[in-house]
Amino acid sequence: MTPITAPTAKLEAPAANRRLDLLRMIAEAGGKVSPIANPRAERGYEYLSPFEDENELNFLARGDYLEERFLERVTLCPKCASHHLNVREICPSCRRARLASEGLLHHFRCGFVGRLSEFTTIDDGNGSRLCPKCNRRLHHLGTEYDRLGKASVCLECGVITEHPPVEAVCFACGARSSAEDLVSIDVFSYVLTSLGITAIRRGSMLDRDDELLFIEGMPVYRRSVILEFIDHEMKRLRQLKSEFSLLVAEFAREAPGNDGVALLLPCLTRMRQCLREVDLIGQLTDAVYVVILPQTAQKAAEALRKRILAELAPPLLALSAVQITERIHLEQVLSRRSAVGGP
Repeated sequence: MTPITAPTAKLEAPAANRRLDLLRMIAEAGGKVSPIANPRAERGYEYLSPFEDENELNFLARGDYLEERFLERVTLCPKCASHHLNVREICPSCRRARLASEGLLHHFRCGFVGRLSEFTTIDDGNGSRLCPKCNRRLHHLGTEYDRLGKASVCLECGVITEHPPVEAVCFACGARSSAEDLVSIDVFSYVLTSLGITAIRRGSMLDRDDELLFIEGMPVYRRSVILEFIDHEMKRLRQLKSEFSLLVAEFAREAPGNDGVALLLPCLTRMRQCLREVDLIGQLTDAVYVVILPQTAQKAAEALRKRILAELAPPLLALSAVQITERIHLEQVLSRRSAVGGP
C-alpha cells in the first residue's frame, strides 16, 4: 500500500526549490528586495520580476528566511480596494468640497469672534477694522483684538467650521468614504536573514527543530522565535503583572556576504555566561540582538548592562536596558531596532 505521505513529499520539493532559488536571487540582488511605486499596480506598489510573487516573500518572512521591514502605508477604498482616491475636506452640512480658508479675529472688549471678512476695513490709513457686533474700531493687534488662526467657510451654504471632516472619493468605483472608514495596508521590503544565508549555503531549506530555533553556531534564538517569547512576556505582564526588562545590543556590521558568526560567537558566548538560565538571547537583525530578562526591574537590568559592558570588547557598539511596563515601551524598542538595524 502506498504511504499517503509520498504525494505530499513530491509536491513539497518543487516549492522548496523555488523558494531556495528566490533566496539566491535576493542574495544576488544585494540581500534586499523592495517594491517600487506604480500608479497602475493593484495596490500602488509592485515587486519587479522575479520577486513579484508576494505570497512567496511572505512565506519566507514567516519562516524567518527573510526579515520584513516597513516601507509605506497605502490607503484604499473600502468598497473596491483601489488606491486611486481623491481625499479632501468637505462641509459638515451640505457635504460639498467647495471650501475657502479664512482667518478669524477675536475682539477682546465684546468677545465677538468672526471671520476676517466680517470686520470692515476702515480707510483711515492705519488699517483699522470695525467690529460687526459692537461697531467699535479696532486699532491695535494684541491689545484690542487678536488673530485666532483660520476656519473653513463653505461657499455653497455658508457654514463655518474650524475642523471640517475629511472624505475620499474613489476614482475607480465612485464610492464616497469618510476618513475613518478608509482601509490601509502596509507595504514591506524584505531583507535576507542569517537563516536565509544558511539555507543558500546548504543548498536546502532548513527543517530540523534546532536549525529553525537557533542561529547556526550561536546560542541565540532566531528573530521570529524571540519575538514569540517577548509576546509571551507581554501576556504575563498584562495578566500576572510580572515585570520584565530587555537588553538591546548593537554590534558592528560585518562585510557583505559574511553573516558574522565567526566574530560574534565569542562575544555572544560571553554575554550568555553573564546571564541567568531563564534569560533568553535572540536576534532582531544581523547587527542587533535582544535579551529578555524575566521578573527584572530597571535597576537590576541596568546593573547587568554595566557588568556585560565590562566583560565584552568590540564588536559591541551599544548596549541599553529598558524595563517594559506598557506596550508602548516595547514598540519604542522595536522601532529603535528598525532604525539601527536598517540597510
